Amino acid sequence: MTGIESAPDRIELRGLTVRGNHGVFDFEKREGQDFVIDVTLHTSVERAAATDDLTETIHYGELAEDVAGIVEDNTFDLIETLAERIADHCLNLCEHVEVVVHKPSAPIQRAFDDVRIRVERFRTTPAAASAGETAATETEAYLNLGANLGDAADTLDQAVAALDRHPEITVTRRSSLFRTAPWGGVEQNDFLNVGLLVSTSLSALELLSVAQGIEVACGRTRQLRWGPRTLDIDLIRFGTEGAELDSRTPRLTLPHPRAHERAFVLAPWAELVGDTLIDTPQGRRSISAVLAELDDQDIARITPG
Repeated sequence: MTGIESAPDRIELRGLTVRGNHGVFDFEKREGQDFVIDVTLHTSVERAAATDDLTETIHYGELAEDVAGIVEDNTFDLIETLAERIADHCLNLCEHVEVVVHKPSAPIQRAFDDVRIRVERFRTTPAAASAGETAATETEAYLNLGANLGDAADTLDQAVAALDRHPEITVTRRSSLFRTAPWGGVEQNDFLNVGLLVSTSLSALELLSVAQGIEVACGRTRQLRWGPRTLDIDLIRFGTEGAELDSRTPRLTLPHPRAHERAFVLAPWAELVGDTLIDTPQGRRSISAVLAELDDQDIARITPG
């Protein structure tokens, strides 16, 4: 937040339904689906009310056409990106906006009411900058991706591309593809796993939300713990060695509490960063030492990084 105070008045555009071609899957881009947009502009209407002059306020008809054009004239993998683009446009009209993008026909193989992304953005003003506002800093994070349903290799490729296309995420390194035995004792196919280093200006929770949005877009459902997955994206570390984020909340625990138990997490990680130190119940230890103790886990590199 920039410290800008919200105007007490609002202009709200709710339930704008527009056909668009956004989604990770090819059929979503080809066939399209309806998206529902809600926009809230925090702006004073006092002068317009006093003068009864349309030029003193924001024309909501023009706003609707502008937002519809953003939905219709672009193609994004993620509705997070779509929401961000709409918010960017609205910040030309006022200093504080809220945008909600609903995707009621999201490809989820379960009954559901709605999928939606909400973003709230503030315009950075010269006054805010002079008061000490600085650009968001970039943080390195390690993600591990896995899949064992459908065309797992293609799903992983699509997920990596979706992450890299996010405006605040850059994939800096990708590991080899590894074939790994399933974890947790559930009878199922082997997994394909890949590790990623990314640089991001998002917070850890925001990065997690983007990852979970990509999981949903790829048909992920959470039915059985350690069961088959169309796509699984785990945030393992946020920050570099010695400067990692430590989080103990109901939604996010970092560093990942079970990374030291899983060769499919550690082998791609070691390929990317070498012999970094990781947290274990015995204290901080090198990945190579921990991997050596997991030699009973079936894992094999199948493609070069």
